[in-house]
Amino acid sequence: MEKEKLGKDGRYKACGGAIAWELIEEIDYPENKIERIIESLELHHVDGERYSKKGKGAVIWRSVFDKFLTNMAIESGTLLKDAEALINIEKGGEFYNIITKKGIYKAKYVIVADGATSQTLKALKWPYFEKNNLILTITREMKSKKNYIDGVLGKNAVHLFFGIKNLIPIGYAWLFPKKETITVGWGNQINLIKNSRAEFKKFVHLPFVKEALKNASLEIFKPHLIPVGLRPMLYNENVFAVGDAGGIVDPISGKGIPYAMMSGQIAVETIATCEKKDKIDKMGAIYERNLDKKFLKVLKAKRMARDKIFESDETLKKFLSLWETYRSSQIIMGKMI
Repeated sequence: MEKEKLGKDGRYKACGGAIAWELIEEIDYPENKIERIIESLELHHVDGERYSKKGKGAVIWRSVFDKFLTNMAIESGTLLKDAEALINIEKGGEFYNIITKKGIYKAKYVIVADGATSQTLKALKWPYFEKNNLILTITREMKSKKNYIDGVLGKNAVHLFFGIKNLIPIGYAWLFPKKETITVGWGNQINLIKNSRAEFKKFVHLPFVKEALKNASLEIFKPHLIPVGLRPMLYNENVFAVGDAGGIVDPISGKGIPYAMMSGQIAVETIATCEKKDKIDKMGAIYERNLDKKFLKVLKAKRMARDKIFESDETLKKFLSLWETYRSSQIIMGKMI
């Protein structure tokens, strides 16, 4: 069920749109839908230090990417109900009544994937995230010219910006080039923000950023919340929280697309297994165990390590230096910091 009407190219969602090439290959994502192929991640510290992390990836528009996944689901037999925002959800015996303006749907199981501010889980009175597990992001889509973007940012690089003392206490900012647009983003832990507009200005006034955005025009401005720690509950009475709704996001990088896809798949597989083996009463424990086996254990370790990484600019720089060579999971699980 989708709250908005999906057009030919889906609907806009605030997102940098950088994804690993492994995911492109896994779902056979068409190259003509890729905005830019990436070969390096350029990490800037406002003190002047710069680090370069090599690796192939892609920058996509989330609207186009999500519509591609939606079409895959429809072709596999899924029934799409778009332009049907949730009004309420109520438990009625064995089933849930999902109420929209167009009708009432009954569901034995509910997989919730409507983001950090999930209206579904709010209606079910699930506990919300702790403030230190939420990042407020600001996204601007800036229209520019391809040749200029290539000259300033490079043809195949995305850029991240760090600085605890002089930029963002816990978080980072970014410039992600698409074909003729630069996605400008900024994200800080929400309880550490005093004035988001003033703090965002510190980023866009950095010399490198000012040069990149020279003569660019604003097309979209959108704030958005990203969870960087788990929701206190991931399952209850046949309801599964997946992706951002459950806080199933990398606490250091903010990467969420692959974890949303995997957690949704794990929820479906858990339902099928528990139905087949008559283990409905153990469904929640099995769901979390399956998540742990796949990736959740690493995400939990990253959440614990995040506070240490952002403890000071010195510990942050040490992490960025290691990140040039190693995956963040290798750094955390190998206790390199």
